[in-house]
Amino acid sequence: MKKIIYSLMAFALLGAVSCESMLEIPQKGAVAYETYYASDADAEAAITSMYANYIQNVAGTEGIDNAEQVMLNYAADDIMAAGGNPKDHEPFRYFCEFTYDNANGTLKVAYQNYMFAIYHANLVISNFTNENKAGAEPKWTSDYTEQVVAEARVMRAYLHLMLALSWDRPPIVDRLQEGDDLPTNAESQEQVLQFVIDECQKALDSGKLPKRNGTGDKDATARMSVGFAQFVAGKAAVFMDKMDIARKYLGALINSGDYALIPSEEYWTNFHIAGDGNSETIFEPNFIDDPNYTSNWWGAGAPIIRSRWMVANVFNWGVGKLAGTGVMPSNGVDGWNGGAIQQDFAAKFLAHDGRSPRRLACFLTADEWLYEMDWANSKVNNGTLEEKKLDPERGIKAQDGLFSHGPYFEWKHMVFTNPPAILTGGKEYPSDHVPSLGAQNTNQTNFNVARYAEALLLYAEACIGADEAAGLKALNEVQERSGSGKISTSLTIDAVMEEKQYEMWFENCRFHDLVRWSKKGYVNLDQVFNKSGIHQNVPTVFDEFFIEGKPGYQKEHKLFITTEALNAGFVVGKHEYFPFPHDFMLVNPMLKNVGGWAE
Repeated sequence: MKKIIYSLMAFALLGAVSCESMLEIPQKGAVAYETYYASDADAEAAITSMYANYIQNVAGTEGIDNAEQVMLNYAADDIMAAGGNPKDHEPFRYFCEFTYDNANGTLKVAYQNYMFAIYHANLVISNFTNENKAGAEPKWTSDYTEQVVAEARVMRAYLHLMLALSWDRPPIVDRLQEGDDLPTNAESQEQVLQFVIDECQKALDSGKLPKRNGTGDKDATARMSVGFAQFVAGKAAVFMDKMDIARKYLGALINSGDYALIPSEEYWTNFHIAGDGNSETIFEPNFIDDPNYTSNWWGAGAPIIRSRWMVANVFNWGVGKLAGTGVMPSNGVDGWNGGAIQQDFAAKFLAHDGRSPRRLACFLTADEWLYEMDWANSKVNNGTLEEKKLDPERGIKAQDGLFSHGPYFEWKHMVFTNPPAILTGGKEYPSDHVPSLGAQNTNQTNFNVARYAEALLLYAEACIGADEAAGLKALNEVQERSGSGKISTSLTIDAVMEEKQYEMWFENCRFHDLVRWSKKGYVNLDQVFNKSGIHQNVPTVFDEFFIEGKPGYQKEHKLFITTEALNAGFVVGKHEYFPFPHDFMLVNPMLKNVGGWAE
């Protein structure tokens, strides 16, 4: 795969971004501005810097996890903040229970990262076109600069899409901001989403965007492409409820033949190194190691840009609470028990999918976890079921149990040091850990942004009441690949919503979808978040084998749960969107919270 490589030189040429001033960003560097942005080499450095900034910030790590992943996934109804106890992993719990405010650090980092990434896209657009404050013509134009401008437009459009889905009426930042610029709120969400569509269309009309050359082309999956522009425009149109426009863009993507779902038995690889850049990938930034860009903050040579440091720990089960040193797939990685699958949803998923490849890729049942997995210190991994039931080197040894889990164990985003046979079927697949790229507790898998399954489901929804045959075909394609055996015979919104929750679980989609569907009356957010019981019956799972006085003590592993009530703070009319960060509002008095947060 062709790599997108960057180094300190790109940053030296283009200048450093100050974290202290989020609006006034001087262009400092070793090369005078007057003589820069004047060649194809400068254009290449600028677009490289744009991708590098996106990888480092939006797709990178904030604290022990990625800010976008935290706020979007933990705000959904089918993922619970876990950790060691109700006081642990509080940054996650703020979103799970809707107790955050505009001073929340994760929200600030997420918003800041989107804005920094837009700034780097605007460096390209404003310097290689006349779309700048003065309307000045660029110092250099060529076929190549037209290409990088097209790529920057799609990146900027995608970032505005994420802003508009997460914040109510964010500013449209369509050029480099200067010292006296104070971006104001957009007039409406529709204005931002229309900007997204228009920018994607401009990029497509240029004819300069890279295009994927068939399902085996990995290069185009790591950059802004024709397919990704179609995906972004189509998704924006769905959220505007302009389904005819959505069908246009998503239909073109589907009919291109450049994307295809991977086989059912390989579904799990979508979330691991084995699936990087596969036929299903529309866009995922391709992380690589750059020996010139390292940090001593976490130790000499730590590749902080290459991967999401400690995400491997977050998404591993609480190893310290398990017998032995835990389950083998993540052997050598400590675990902090983050991101538990909500037990009611897991039961529903299991009833629907059974032992499908899709379900197995997302979570394990108690028996699968206890008896079908190899445990690190066990001497009976190849033994009988009866031997495993008596094995003291497997199960949950902690007397306080494993918090926030029912009898289900998610591992969709776990780092597989040793890809497990229950998923591989005994075939050889690469490890998620590449020693040359850093410590084992880094997630070295490409950061998932857009895959073909989501495009199919968005298209299916857009076809309801219009081209239902085409929509049903798209829905059935996802259902058939899942291995669930459940195939719809008609196209309904209920079928699409249900399938999307299973297919896109823990992929930054659910919260945005719930808000959108609530506006159309398909779901009731008060019921979903407050009255469903997901916060009133938060489980902790124990193992009878290690609990004295239980029937299975020292005789047989048998999991049981207790429940407790935690906060459920969703306010209809307020928590559909996040508040603008307080620090940004301080430096820009023109930026206002609207809707429920304005009160």
